[in-house]
Amino acid sequence: MELIYDVDKKCYTDEDLRHTLRSVGACDCNILFVHSDVMFGTLAKGLKRKEYLQCLYDALYSNNVQNVVVPSFTYSFCNNEPYDVKNSRTSMGALNEYIRCLDGRYRTEDPLLSLSVPDQIKTGFIDLGNHSLGENSAFDRLHGMSDVKFLFLGARLGNCFTYVHYVEKMNNVEYRFDLPFSGTVIDGQGQEHFVTQYIHTACYGVKAGDYYYFEDELEERGLLKKRHFGNGTISCISEKDAYSAIENKLSENIFYFLEQPYTKEDLIHKYTMGQNGERITHC
Repeated sequence: MELIYDVDKKCYTDEDLRHTLRSVGACDCNILFVHSDVMFGTLAKGLKRKEYLQCLYDALYSNNVQNVVVPSFTYSFCNNEPYDVKNSRTSMGALNEYIRCLDGRYRTEDPLLSLSVPDQIKTGFIDLGNHSLGENSAFDRLHGMSDVKFLFLGARLGNCFTYVHYVEKMNNVEYRFDLPFSGTVIDGQGQEHFVTQYIHTACYGVKAGDYYYFEDELEERGLLKKRHFGNGTISCISEKDAYSAIENKLSENIFYFLEQPYTKEDLIHKYTMGQNGERITHC
Protein backbone atom coordinates (compact mmCIF):
# COMPACT_ATOMS: atom_id res chain seq x y z
CA MET A 1 0.00 0.00 0.00
CA GLU A 2 1.25 3.49 -0.86
CA LEU A 3 1.69 5.62 2.26
CA ILE A 4 3.51 8.86 1.53
CA TYR A 5 5.44 10.84 -1.08
CA ASP A 6 8.56 12.78 -0.13
CA VAL A 7 9.62 16.20 -1.42
CA ASP A 8 11.09 14.55 -4.54
CA LYS A 9 7.77 12.77 -5.24
CA LYS A 10 9.24 9.40 -4.35
CA CYS A 11 6.63 6.96 -3.09
CA TYR A 12 7.04 4.97 0.13
CA THR A 13 4.83 1.96 0.87
CA ASP A 14 3.89 0.03 3.97
CA GLU A 15 6.41 -2.64 2.92
CA ASP A 16 9.12 0.06 2.69
CA LEU A 17 8.24 1.05 6.24
CA ARG A 18 8.42 -2.51 7.54
CA HIS A 19 11.76 -3.00 5.79
CA THR A 20 13.12 0.20 7.33
CA LEU A 21 11.98 -0.86 10.79
CA ARG A 22 13.76 -4.19 10.34
CA SER A 23 16.93 -2.49 9.11
CA VAL A 24 17.23 -0.34 12.27
CA GLY A 25 16.66 -3.33 14.54
CA ALA A 26 13.14 -2.48 15.65
CA CYS A 27 12.17 -6.12 15.78
CA ASP A 28 12.39 -9.20 17.94
CA CYS A 29 12.06 -7.23 21.16
CA ASN A 30 9.63 -7.64 24.02
CA ILE A 31 8.88 -3.92 24.37
CA LEU A 32 9.23 -1.24 21.69
CA PHE A 33 8.98 2.24 23.20
CA VAL A 34 8.04 4.64 20.40
CA HIS A 35 8.68 8.39 20.16
CA SER A 36 6.93 9.62 17.03
CA ASP A 37 6.62 12.51 14.61
CA VAL A 38 4.97 10.88 11.65
CA MET A 39 4.83 13.64 9.03
CA PHE A 40 7.21 11.88 6.67
CA GLY A 41 5.68 13.49 3.60
CA THR A 42 2.43 13.97 1.71
CA LEU A 43 -0.16 11.25 2.24
CA ALA A 44 -0.82 9.06 -0.78
CA LYS A 45 -3.92 9.98 -2.73
CA GLY A 46 -7.07 8.60 -1.15
CA LEU A 47 -5.35 7.56 2.08
CA LYS A 48 -7.17 8.98 5.07
CA ARG A 49 -5.26 10.13 8.13
CA LYS A 50 -6.80 7.48 10.38
CA GLU A 51 -5.92 4.77 7.87
CA TYR A 52 -2.36 6.08 7.74
CA LEU A 53 -2.03 5.92 11.54
CA GLN A 54 -3.41 2.39 11.56
CA CYS A 55 -0.85 1.37 8.91
CA LEU A 56 1.95 2.79 11.06
CA TYR A 57 0.65 0.95 14.11
CA ASP A 58 0.35 -2.33 12.19
CA ALA A 59 3.90 -1.92 10.89
CA LEU A 60 5.24 -1.57 14.43
CA TYR A 61 3.87 -5.02 15.27
CA SER A 62 4.87 -6.65 11.99
CA ASN A 63 8.39 -7.68 12.99
CA ASN A 64 7.83 -9.99 15.97
CA VAL A 65 7.53 -7.08 18.42
CA GLN A 66 5.44 -8.20 21.38
CA ASN A 67 4.43 -4.89 22.98
CA VAL A 68 4.32 -1.31 21.70
CA VAL A 69 4.54 1.38 24.40
CA VAL A 70 4.10 5.09 23.71
CA PRO A 71 4.44 8.17 25.91
CA SER A 72 1.06 9.83 26.48
CA PHE A 73 2.39 12.79 28.48
CA THR A 74 0.02 15.65 29.30
CA TYR A 75 2.00 17.64 31.92
CA SER A 76 -1.46 18.26 33.40
CA PHE A 77 -0.36 19.34 36.86
CA CYS A 78 2.31 21.65 35.43
CA ASN A 79 -0.50 23.46 33.61
CA ASN A 80 -2.85 23.53 36.63
CA GLU A 81 -5.20 21.02 35.00
CA PRO A 82 -6.73 17.79 36.32
CA TYR A 83 -5.40 14.61 34.76
CA ASP A 84 -8.15 12.37 33.42
CA VAL A 85 -6.70 8.97 32.58
CA LYS A 86 -9.37 8.24 29.98
CA ASN A 87 -10.01 11.66 28.49
CA SER A 88 -6.90 13.86 28.77
CA ARG A 89 -5.36 14.08 25.31
CA THR A 90 -1.65 13.57 24.97
CA SER A 91 0.55 16.27 23.45
CA MET A 92 2.95 13.62 22.12
CA GLY A 93 1.60 13.53 18.57
CA ALA A 94 -1.18 12.07 16.46
CA LEU A 95 0.10 8.48 16.44
CA ASN A 96 0.47 8.38 20.22
CA GLU A 97 -3.03 9.75 20.71
CA TYR A 98 -4.39 7.25 18.19
CA ILE A 99 -2.69 4.33 19.93
CA ARG A 100 -3.74 5.33 23.45
CA CYS A 101 -7.40 5.40 22.36
CA LEU A 102 -7.33 1.87 20.95
CA ASP A 103 -8.98 -1.02 22.77
CA GLY A 104 -6.72 -3.24 24.83
CA ARG A 105 -4.57 -0.40 26.14
CA TYR A 106 -3.78 0.71 29.69
CA ARG A 107 -2.70 4.24 30.56
CA THR A 108 -0.65 4.89 33.68
CA GLU A 109 -1.94 7.36 36.28
CA ASP A 110 1.13 9.60 36.26
CA PRO A 111 -0.27 13.13 35.66
CA LEU A 112 3.03 14.35 34.18
CA LEU A 113 4.65 11.50 32.24
CA SER A 114 1.98 8.89 31.57
CA LEU A 115 2.54 5.94 29.26
CA SER A 116 0.10 3.91 27.16
CA VAL A 117 0.91 0.20 27.34
CA PRO A 118 -0.81 -2.98 26.10
CA ASP A 119 -3.11 -4.63 28.63
CA GLN A 120 -0.97 -7.77 28.56
CA ILE A 121 1.89 -5.97 30.35
CA LYS A 122 -0.12 -3.47 32.43
CA THR A 123 0.65 -5.27 35.69
CA GLY A 124 4.20 -4.01 35.30
CA PHE A 125 2.98 -0.42 35.35
CA ILE A 126 0.38 -0.42 38.14
CA ASP A 127 1.01 1.25 41.52
CA LEU A 128 3.82 3.47 40.31
CA GLY A 129 5.62 5.77 42.71
CA ASN A 130 4.96 9.49 43.08
CA HIS A 131 8.12 10.52 41.20
CA SER A 132 7.82 10.58 37.41
CA LEU A 133 11.54 9.98 36.88
CA GLY A 134 12.62 8.30 40.11
CA GLU A 135 12.53 4.86 41.63
CA ASN A 136 9.34 2.95 40.84
CA SER A 137 8.47 5.33 37.99
CA ALA A 138 7.36 3.93 34.63
CA PHE A 139 10.88 4.50 33.28
CA ASP A 140 12.33 2.66 36.25
CA ARG A 141 9.97 -0.24 35.63
CA LEU A 142 11.07 -0.29 31.97
CA HIS A 143 14.71 -0.35 33.04
CA GLY A 144 14.01 -3.47 35.07
CA MET A 145 12.43 -5.28 32.13
CA SER A 146 14.22 -7.37 29.54
CA ASP A 147 14.56 -6.79 25.81
CA VAL A 148 13.39 -3.16 25.61
CA LYS A 149 14.19 -0.89 22.65
CA PHE A 150 13.56 2.79 21.93
CA LEU A 151 12.29 3.64 18.46
CA PHE A 152 12.34 7.17 17.06
CA LEU A 153 9.72 7.10 14.31
CA GLY A 154 10.31 10.40 12.56
CA ALA A 155 11.16 12.00 15.89
CA ARG A 156 14.79 12.75 16.73
CA LEU A 157 16.49 11.39 19.82
CA GLY A 158 18.18 14.76 20.10
CA ASN A 159 15.03 16.64 21.06
CA CYS A 160 12.64 14.17 22.69
CA PHE A 161 14.57 11.63 24.77
CA THR A 162 12.99 12.09 28.21
CA TYR A 163 14.78 8.92 29.29
CA VAL A 164 17.98 10.97 29.71
CA HIS A 165 16.35 12.70 32.69
CA TYR A 166 15.54 9.35 34.29
CA VAL A 167 19.20 8.37 34.14
CA GLU A 168 20.17 11.80 35.50
CA LYS A 169 17.84 11.21 38.44
CA MET A 170 19.25 7.74 39.07
CA ASN A 171 22.70 9.33 39.19
CA ASN A 172 21.57 12.21 41.44
CA VAL A 173 23.01 14.98 39.27
CA GLU A 174 23.22 18.20 41.25
CA TYR A 175 21.96 20.42 38.43
CA ARG A 176 18.41 19.02 38.71
CA PHE A 177 16.10 18.95 41.73
CA ASP A 178 12.86 17.28 42.78
CA LEU A 179 9.88 19.58 42.28
CA PRO A 180 6.37 18.69 43.52
CA PHE A 181 3.13 19.40 41.66
CA SER A 182 -0.32 18.75 43.12
CA GLY A 183 -3.75 18.34 41.60
CA THR A 184 -6.59 15.98 40.77
CA VAL A 185 -6.25 12.63 39.03
CA ILE A 186 -9.42 11.06 37.64
CA ASP A 187 -8.64 7.36 37.42
CA GLY A 188 -9.88 4.83 34.89
CA GLN A 189 -13.02 4.22 36.95
CA GLY A 190 -13.87 7.92 37.09
CA GLN A 191 -12.84 8.35 40.72
CA GLU A 192 -11.07 11.58 41.72
CA HIS A 193 -7.91 11.61 43.83
CA PHE A 194 -5.81 14.50 45.10
CA VAL A 195 -2.23 13.64 44.25
CA THR A 196 1.24 15.15 44.65
CA GLN A 197 3.65 14.14 41.91
CA TYR A 198 7.36 14.94 41.71
CA ILE A 199 9.59 15.50 38.73
CA HIS A 200 13.37 15.99 38.46
CA THR A 201 13.72 19.35 36.74
CA ALA A 202 16.61 21.67 35.88
CA CYS A 203 17.80 24.23 38.40
CA TYR A 204 16.94 27.82 37.57
CA GLY A 205 20.39 28.82 36.32
CA VAL A 206 21.01 25.63 34.33
CA LYS A 207 20.29 25.38 30.61
CA ALA A 208 19.59 21.90 29.29
CA GLY A 209 20.65 21.46 25.68
CA ASP A 210 19.38 19.52 22.69
CA TYR A 211 21.13 16.18 22.32
CA TYR A 212 21.81 16.03 18.59
CA TYR A 213 25.54 15.62 19.29
CA PHE A 214 24.71 12.66 21.53
CA GLU A 215 22.47 11.20 18.83
CA ASP A 216 25.28 11.56 16.28
CA GLU A 217 27.80 9.91 18.59
CA LEU A 218 25.48 6.98 19.31
CA GLU A 219 25.06 6.48 15.57
CA GLU A 220 28.81 6.68 14.96
CA ARG A 221 29.39 4.04 17.64
CA GLY A 222 26.80 1.76 16.06
CA LEU A 223 24.54 1.80 19.09
CA LEU A 224 21.82 3.81 17.35
CA LYS A 225 20.81 2.51 13.94
CA LYS A 226 19.27 5.13 11.66
CA ARG A 227 17.74 5.13 8.20
CA HIS A 228 16.02 7.75 6.06
CA PHE A 229 12.32 7.33 5.37
CA GLY A 230 10.42 9.90 3.35
CA ASN A 231 11.40 13.36 4.50
CA GLY A 232 12.54 12.10 7.90
CA THR A 233 14.46 9.38 9.67
CA ILE A 234 13.76 6.27 11.70
CA SER A 235 16.22 5.17 14.37
CA CYS A 236 16.43 2.61 17.16
CA ILE A 237 18.58 1.78 20.21
CA SER A 238 18.29 -0.77 22.99
CA GLU A 239 17.36 0.45 26.47
CA LYS A 240 20.44 -1.16 27.98
CA ASP A 241 22.77 0.56 25.50
CA ALA A 242 21.01 3.89 26.04
CA TYR A 243 21.24 3.68 29.82
CA SER A 244 24.90 2.72 29.76
CA ALA A 245 25.83 5.44 27.27
CA ILE A 246 24.01 8.18 29.21
CA GLU A 247 25.48 7.08 32.53
CA ASN A 248 28.99 6.94 31.06
CA LYS A 249 28.65 10.46 29.66
CA LEU A 250 27.54 11.79 33.04
CA SER A 251 30.54 10.11 34.66
CA GLU A 252 32.99 11.48 32.09
CA ASN A 253 31.61 15.03 31.88
CA ILE A 254 28.82 16.24 34.17
CA PHE A 255 28.13 19.13 31.77
CA TYR A 256 27.65 16.86 28.74
CA PHE A 257 23.86 17.18 28.48
CA LEU A 258 23.82 20.92 29.20
CA GLU A 259 23.96 23.92 26.91
CA GLN A 260 26.85 25.31 28.93
CA PRO A 261 28.67 24.57 32.20
CA TYR A 262 27.02 25.83 35.38
CA THR A 263 28.38 27.36 38.56
CA LYS A 264 27.26 26.78 42.14
CA GLU A 265 25.31 30.03 41.92
CA ASP A 266 23.20 28.53 39.11
CA LEU A 267 21.91 25.69 41.29
CA ILE A 268 18.74 27.50 42.38
CA HIS A 269 15.77 25.27 43.17
CA LYS A 270 13.26 27.28 41.20
CA TYR A 271 11.11 26.14 38.29
CA THR A 272 11.96 27.70 34.93
CA MET A 273 8.95 26.72 32.78
CA GLY A 274 5.80 28.74 32.09
CA GLN A 275 7.18 31.99 33.45
CA ASN A 276 5.13 34.03 30.97
CA GLY A 277 1.93 32.03 31.15
CA GLU A 278 2.73 29.82 28.16
CA ARG A 279 1.60 26.21 28.16
CA ILE A 280 4.23 23.86 29.55
CA THR A 281 5.09 21.11 27.06
CA HIS A 282 8.17 19.62 28.70
CA CYS A 283 9.80 19.52 32.11
